[in-house]
Amino acid sequence: MAVSRSSHLDSLLPALSEAYGPPGRETGIRAALKRALKGAGLVREDALGNLHLHIAGKGPRLLLTAHMDAPGLIVTRVDPSGLARVSILGQTSAVDWVGATVTLDGTARGVVGWDRPKDPKETREIEPEALYLETGLRQRQAPKRIEVGTVGALLDRAERLGELWHGGNLDNRAGCAAILAAVRGTRGIRSDLHVVFSAQSDLGARGAATSAFGIDPDVAVVLDVAFVGESRGPGDIALGKGPCLGLKEEGYLPHPAALALVKRAAKAARVPHQWLIRESGGSDARAVRASRSGVPTALVAIPARRPGGPRVLIHASDLEETVKLLRGIVTTPYTGEKGSR
Repeated sequence: MAVSRSSHLDSLLPALSEAYGPPGRETGIRAALKRALKGAGLVREDALGNLHLHIAGKGPRLLLTAHMDAPGLIVTRVDPSGLARVSILGQTSAVDWVGATVTLDGTARGVVGWDRPKDPKETREIEPEALYLETGLRQRQAPKRIEVGTVGALLDRAERLGELWHGGNLDNRAGCAAILAAVRGTRGIRSDLHVVFSAQSDLGARGAATSAFGIDPDVAVVLDVAFVGESRGPGDIALGKGPCLGLKEEGYLPHPAALALVKRAAKAARVPHQWLIRESGGSDARAVRASRSGVPTALVAIPARRPGGPRVLIHASDLEETVKLLRGIVTTPYTGEKGSR
């Protein structure tokens, strides 16, 4: 599948991926998104920290949303030795953090380690409580430089590896980049378009819930990533075979009219797609779907794979095909009715 260069993802994705933005501390990624959104439409920030883009139109209110926060760590105490003990913010496992370089609110850096068993023959799963942050600060310096409650984020910048993008914050900076590439300069938008880069997704879809409530859209499309091994559909998802359309996840089923909109857009844009069926876990789609009296919602997910450690792999063609699909969605008229929920 050929990879297009028309969406400027080669510069956009690295810039978004390296921006500081763990849950509840999204200042850095908001600033990066604001720079990328200049001239695209009316941009505002709400009280929770969500970033809104409005491109006014005469059609139904379409909400296009992706979460901008990435998993983080919060300092719970600083040992006399100078090691900072941490707790995970988000759904990542402890093993994914071991060896990662972390930035702490821009004030210090550290490397994540874990308390190994004293007996080298003993094997056990790494528990979150076993994680610590080695900052290289002296015993007297660490408590002064690193306060309890300091929030850390993965220090990372997405890079190309052949046909793949690899980086630690691609969930969901890849989704944010795809939306930006899709809406900037797109002509023929057939809706009153509301784009939300939501905050605090890793703390329970808080940003998605509040923004959907405030906008009260006629239809919504949630963009996220889906990892190889998650889907229980007819064959697992794979990299390089196009974006996934969500059919089921915990607490969520797509609305028929919203799913029909995405399928029509995919067909018109000739975008190949896969089916995503999650038996547990999920995305912001559940919160958006249940907002107010209910919002017709569809889920689109970019296939991804974890190679081990904090990094994620995404196929470049999947990202480009997702951009094509999103352009098709915003230029395809929505024919469903708000009352059919």
